[in-house]
Amino acid sequence: MKKVSIKDVAGEAGVSVTAVSHILNDNKQRFSQATIKKVLDARERLGYIPNKNAQQLRGIKTKLIGVLLPSLTNPFFSTIMQSMDQHKPDDVEIIFLTTINKGLEENIKHLVEHGVDGLVIGRFIDEPESLNAYLTKHKVPYVVLDQSEDNGFTDIIRTNEHEGGQSAAKHLIDCGHTNLAIIQPYELMANMKDRINGFEQYCGMHNISIPKKIDTELSKLGGKNAANQLINDEVTGVFAINDEIAIGAIRALIDNGLSIPGDISIIGYDDIDFAQYMNPALTTIAQPMDDIGKVALKLILEKVDGLSSKTEKIELPTQLIVRETTQSLK
Repeated sequence: MKKVSIKDVAGEAGVSVTAVSHILNDNKQRFSQATIKKVLDARERLGYIPNKNAQQLRGIKTKLIGVLLPSLTNPFFSTIMQSMDQHKPDDVEIIFLTTINKGLEENIKHLVEHGVDGLVIGRFIDEPESLNAYLTKHKVPYVVLDQSEDNGFTDIIRTNEHEGGQSAAKHLIDCGHTNLAIIQPYELMANMKDRINGFEQYCGMHNISIPKKIDTELSKLGGKNAANQLINDEVTGVFAINDEIAIGAIRALIDNGLSIPGDISIIGYDDIDFAQYMNPALTTIAQPMDDIGKVALKLILEKVDGLSSKTEKIELPTQLIVRETTQSLK
C-alpha cells in the first residue's frame, strides 16, 4: 500500500506543497484560518504521517541514532539497549538492529540512506578503514563499543578487560585452583582476547600452568557442550568468557552428577541480570552495562550536535562479584 505523501495532502486541500509544509511545521502566520483548516482537515482525512527520517515537519528536529549489536536477546546487549532507551532525551529516537559480521556494512548503508544522524556500533568491524571513509564521506558520526579494535578513527567505549581477566584468575588461584580451563568462543573479539590475556598473564606471574582452552559456541549451548572436556581433563577451576557460557556449563556439569562448586568452581563474565538468581548464584566479573549505554549515548549525541571533534577512548572498570559457584580448596 502506497504511503500518503505531502503532495497528496496538498492536492486534497487544493493548496501548494510549500503551504502544507509551512502549516504542518507550525509556521502558520502567513496563511488564513480557512487555508490552515483545509490543510489540517486534508491531513486528517488522508491519515498523513510525516516521514521523520527524511525530514522533520515539526518545530523540533528529532535526532535519529542507529545502534548495531550482535544480538538483541543476549542479556548483556539488551541491558545496554535498555540503558540507552531510558536515558535518551525527548528529541532523540533510537533504532536498534542486530547484524552479523557479513551484514554490518549493508545495514549501516541502509541506516545512512534513511537519514540516520549518528551510529553506535557494538559489533566487530571487519574493515574499519573502509567504514570510516564511507561514514566520513556521508558526514555521519559514529562511536564503537568493545568488540572492535581501537583504530583511532573515532570514540571507543570499553571496560578494562585485561584487568577483568586478571581478577578472574586471581580469584580462582586464591581459592587454591591450579588445574584451570578457559571456555571461549571459536571467534574471539578484541575484548575477549584482552580478557584471556589478562587471565593467562596472571597465571604466568604466579607459576600456574597455562590454562586449557575449550573452543565452543558463544551461547549457553556452547557452555553445555564444553562440559565433557572439563570432566575428562579433571579441571577444578573454570573461567567462562561470558555468563551465558558459564550457565550452560553449570547445567551440564550438574546433569552429569558433579557439584558446583564442590567439584568444579566456575566464574563467568558480564554479571547479566539473572546471574544472581541462579542456584547456585554465579560468581562473575561485572561490567557496568548501564554506564556503557549512557556513555555511548552521550558521546554520539555530542558528535551529532557538533560539540566534540576530538577522539576519546573511554575505559570503564570491572568488578569481581563473588557468589556461590566458586569456593576454596584449602
